[in-house]
Amino acid sequence: PPRAKTPGGGSRCLVVEHAYHGHTSAVIGLSPYKFDHRSFGGRGQPEWVTKCPAPDLFRGPHRGADAGRRYAEAVAEACAAEGEGGVCAFFIESGMSVAGVLLPPAGYLASCYEAVRAAGGVCVADEVQTGLGRFGTCWWGFEQQGVVPDIVTMGKPMGNGMPLAAVVATRRGSDAFA
Repeated sequence: PPRAKTPGGGSRCLVVEHAYHGHTSAVIGLSPYKFDHRSFGGRGQPEWVTKCPAPDLFRGPHRGADAGRRYAEAVAEACAAEGEGGVCAFFIESGMSVAGVLLPPAGYLASCYEAVRAAGGVCVADEVQTGLGRFGTCWWGFEQQGVVPDIVTMGKPMGNGMPLAAVVATRRGSDAFA
């Protein structure tokens, strides 16, 4: 299926382990929760997707004050492997619900966003399950990290039971796919 590319030709999409970005044909390829499951029909991870470790402070290898930086190193390494302009986008749930309700450690998203943008990619905050005040102290989950994504996807609570969703982008985000 067709996929997004940046004006520079970058088509690599970065995601984190256990991520769930939906179950339409357009986003299953971005969802390790789906493509790693045997019910996916053996198709597995698409060749244009790089899966990075989930920033899991409970079950993962990194804990403590430097965990955010250490988990973000995997994203920076994935960006470096693609070279300048090779990354299209970094997709992440601001609070990874399917992965076990994981909140990113301090500094994680800022470090990831910096690496992705330096590689020519855009940063996409998936707020479908976590946005619209569900964190309690912020309207958006990414606000807890002090970052501003280029693109935000939102849905479930917005429709109050109706199948309603939206995508909002900064000028940088929309220009990347113009």
